[in-house]
Amino acid sequence: MTMENVCETNAVELVATQHSKITNINLYSGRAEITRLFEISVKAGRNKVVISGLPQAFQEDSLRVEGLGNASIHDVIVEKTTSSPFGGNTMTPAESELRKQRRVIEKALESAEKSRATLNNYLNTISANDFNIPRLEATLDGYMTLSRKVDEQILDLEKDLADVMAKIKEEQLSNHATSAPNQSWKVSIDVHGQVEEIITIRLVYAVNQVDWTASYDIRVNTLSKEKVATILYKASIIQSTGESWENVPLKLETMTPSFGVTPPVLHPWYVKPYQVQPSRPLVPMAGVPMAAAMSAQPTVIYAPSGRSRSRSRSRSRRRMSSPPPVIIAQPVMIPTSNKGSLAATFQIAGLVSIPSDGTRHNVPVAQLDLEAVLTWYTIPAKDARVYLKAKINNNSKYTFVPGNANIYVDGSFIATTRIPSASPQEEFECLLGLDSSIRVTYHSREKKSGKTGFYSKSSNQLFTQRISIFNSRTIPVQNLRVIDHVPVSEDERIEVKLLNPNLILPSTSSTNTLSLKNADTFVAKSVKVADNVLAQWDSADEPDKDPNSIGKDGKINWIVSIPPQKTVSIILQFDVNYPESLVVTGI
Repeated sequence: MTMENVCETNAVELVATQHSKITNINLYSGRAEITRLFEISVKAGRNKVVISGLPQAFQEDSLRVEGLGNASIHDVIVEKTTSSPFGGNTMTPAESELRKQRRVIEKALESAEKSRATLNNYLNTISANDFNIPRLEATLDGYMTLSRKVDEQILDLEKDLADVMAKIKEEQLSNHATSAPNQSWKVSIDVHGQVEEIITIRLVYAVNQVDWTASYDIRVNTLSKEKVATILYKASIIQSTGESWENVPLKLETMTPSFGVTPPVLHPWYVKPYQVQPSRPLVPMAGVPMAAAMSAQPTVIYAPSGRSRSRSRSRSRRRMSSPPPVIIAQPVMIPTSNKGSLAATFQIAGLVSIPSDGTRHNVPVAQLDLEAVLTWYTIPAKDARVYLKAKINNNSKYTFVPGNANIYVDGSFIATTRIPSASPQEEFECLLGLDSSIRVTYHSREKKSGKTGFYSKSSNQLFTQRISIFNSRTIPVQNLRVIDHVPVSEDERIEVKLLNPNLILPSTSSTNTLSLKNADTFVAKSVKVADNVLAQWDSADEPDKDPNSIGKDGKINWIVSIPPQKTVSIILQFDVNYPESLVVTGI
């Protein structure tokens, strides 16, 4: 090998979309990581590999170049280039088709004109001596018929040609108005080859102008006793990166990459004695009126001293004559919380195609059959309609990210809702809309007033509230919660006594707290008030609820089971006692 051959550079020019294939896409929210694979023939010595046509959304600082083979990579240069939206040919596909039609018409027109010339030449060869008059007349009639037919064909073709030419001009004008040059990227790679061979170069780069969100179809079967909920997990993908993804493997990432994140620093928190600042005498400056000098003083906001008013008057005078305290800004403690993000990767089954068109494309992720507990509930004092919700156990390997969901109950579209984030084996609640097959009547509240006592009279108000629930379904409803409440006293002179259901009221001591002993008494069990009806304090069956807070808000739950085509009635009854001289509001 001569020195001249060693110094020669082998130039290899490639277009990314034509000479490579996408082997992997990791799709994040707002960002995607693309992996492209190139098969390149290199020679021994220096090779200059130029890869053009990388998309306009290419992020320069994200490029990673990897080589597989005996060659080594010495340098990588990234440049921005300008290219036509249709590559090296500025002709649009529509214009190319119109030009093809023009060539076909021109060929047909050329053939018709030759036919016309042939007829003329044939007529010139006819001699009057060779034909008698009748035969000549027939020949001329045939010539006129053929000439007229050819002339009409020529006129039609000329009109078609004019129409096509006009369309070509219109397409060119439209292309000129919309085909502004695209910005793309080019990568130049210096490759030193040991031998002449075919090597593999892997380009890994990030692009923006891409996003994905989760969406769901939730189908609930109220007749099922096992897998109540079926969730179709979908990814809604949109991208306008400048390159189309055709038949590519796709992974969805729930974690968003962080760039330029600086963790917080906790500085020392110092405390020190308050320093009284010496006051300055209010002496006006020379040449400045007293009013102006007064207005020039800074405005001071006085804070309360926090001392008792039971001091002597002389000490009060001394305190008033002392200079006012200076307000010192203290650091404000802002409560913060971070639920955290759920990091998971989903491999989409098969290959997907997502064009760079800026529109959303739905890609199925998985179909999951999950266990769920259905609960009907109503708050008839505010709204007599019955709501349906499900507590779904995500016993799959998929992480749910927040997203919109379409709700189908027993095959019918009911509502739309939003699913919260949920890790595998985590439970979450999902509102399923209204159930009009259960009708609730909140009857008018009955009130009876009376007075008790001889010397110190008290007023007594007895309230009775009746609620009726009718199940029009052909199957029983097993878990309906009716929620109502009794008033909560904020004054020890006002006593609220719950009569029906017979639940123990929480203590109304001045500390507004309950002892665990008392709490266990009224939260341990529900009270059966009728067949298929249990009563309990709101949230009493929630394991994470603080027992000392249960019942403090006066909310009561009735857990009702209703046979088909039956009505169940429940009664809430309580009385309120207070001194006759006391004016009470809220009842």
